[in-house]
Amino acid sequence: MSKMQVALPPLLAGKRRILLAGLLSLGIIAGLISIIISWLIGQLTTTVSSTMLGAVVGLILGFFAATYAQRVLAEKLGQHYVAQLRRGLISHALRSARGPSAGITIARSTNDLSSIRNWIVQGMVPLVAGAPLLVLSGVGLWMLHPLLAGSLGVTLVLEVVFLLALAPGTFGSARRLRKNRGYLAARISDTVAARTAISAGGGIDREVSRVQDSSQKVIDSSVQRARFAGALRASALAVPLLGTALMVGAASLLGLESSAVATALTLIGICAGALGEWGKAVEYRQNYKAGRRIIAPLLQQEEQWRKADEQSLSTRDAKELLGQRAVVRIQLPYHTDALGLPPYPVLRVQPGERIALQGNNWQRAALLESIATGNLDQCGDPNAGVWIAEGRSEDLPPSQRRKLVGSALEAMVPERGTLARALRYRHPGASLTKALKLAEECGLDLTQLPERDQTRLRRGGKPLERSQQAALLVARALLREPPVLVIDELLTRLPHSAYPGVVQRVNNYPGVVIYAGDLPGINPTSSWQAAQLPASHQR
Repeated sequence: MSKMQVALPPLLAGKRRILLAGLLSLGIIAGLISIIISWLIGQLTTTVSSTMLGAVVGLILGFFAATYAQRVLAEKLGQHYVAQLRRGLISHALRSARGPSAGITIARSTNDLSSIRNWIVQGMVPLVAGAPLLVLSGVGLWMLHPLLAGSLGVTLVLEVVFLLALAPGTFGSARRLRKNRGYLAARISDTVAARTAISAGGGIDREVSRVQDSSQKVIDSSVQRARFAGALRASALAVPLLGTALMVGAASLLGLESSAVATALTLIGICAGALGEWGKAVEYRQNYKAGRRIIAPLLQQEEQWRKADEQSLSTRDAKELLGQRAVVRIQLPYHTDALGLPPYPVLRVQPGERIALQGNNWQRAALLESIATGNLDQCGDPNAGVWIAEGRSEDLPPSQRRKLVGSALEAMVPERGTLARALRYRHPGASLTKALKLAEECGLDLTQLPERDQTRLRRGGKPLERSQQAALLVARALLREPPVLVIDELLTRLPHSAYPGVVQRVNNYPGVVIYAGDLPGINPTSSWQAAQLPASHQR
């Protein structure tokens, strides 16, 4: 994979440029203060006065303030950047036709983003702010004597050699740890999701043992990474001690006055603090590279999809298409493997038709989900998608496409928020009164909810029961009768009293209905099945 392929969005952009400039300025100010403090401390060896002591204390407070401000600005910089990355990651997970598990998504949006944030806040920023400090300290030592500056130079070279030698191992251990953490998060997520089946099958101890096996891999890889991290930080602390010894030896060899020695030791002490951050910086850098390797390709793909959404290629708009009942054509991409779909042929249907989708359960579920979410164009095939009146719905912005395709599928759960918001999710501007009436016809019982349409839904639709969730999703799909309606076995979860009415509405639906599963009462006008078994209406 090339460097361009793994590049993250630029850090130097917008508001972050100002933050970085502020950090560099604070580093220069801290460096200048350190030189003045060191000189004053050297003078204290010969002359002590309240004025000089007050100046030293004031400068130390200024050094404290500059360091404090660096930390705050660094956190603002890191959080601002991570928020941008998190938005892209969540957007990618929602857009992707074959999205990651909840555990993997959580791991990416926490562990991987934390590694990037740590590199910016505790790795890159100390380097950016510490570089002026080291340079100015070197200048101060040179002014005392070039040999003293040479001692600092030797210390820096030794530290760089140690860090470069340990960096590859740190990167490898960070990658292994991140991989094992992802596996553990996915296993825990899948295990908790299957808790009822596990408990009924008497497999709690067995599944806990499997989680522990994955956990042990995380433990082992964590310890391995700690070995490299310990070596990095030990070198960052030990090498400055060697630098101090070199400084004292050089001062003794040169026969410098006590004031010069005090100044030199103060400067090397300040530099030791900056060098102490280098070990952590290298560790954070390798963790960052491991996280970038995972996140960057996803963000690049998300950026491509976002740009495609912004470039509307269709000459029609949703409002125009909603005003007529036109021929619907559905075409899968040439290469369907990327979406996990079988090679279904092109489908052409007239308004009022009901198409029964044939195939095994996973094929039907994958195809219906791709039609509903608009993912048929993700493979780059310009002919793939849901075409209505010769306009491709995927070329419209999501806020317009949602008006053309209504869907109620088993894989769906209501979003977090109020019931009224979930009901009008496709049409936020629809009349709430009409939407609630349609929902009641689909079996939604508002009398069981004290707050009625303002009931807060969470955790996949709670407190609604499964039949009530189905009623909500079916009503949302039917709201304002979109040209294309996509449904599956979710309809069988409707309350028994509401199911006949919904079936009658589907059989008389003015648009195109594409459905899968055994839905009693629905009369298909045709079927759509894989290419090796041609059906009517297939080209």
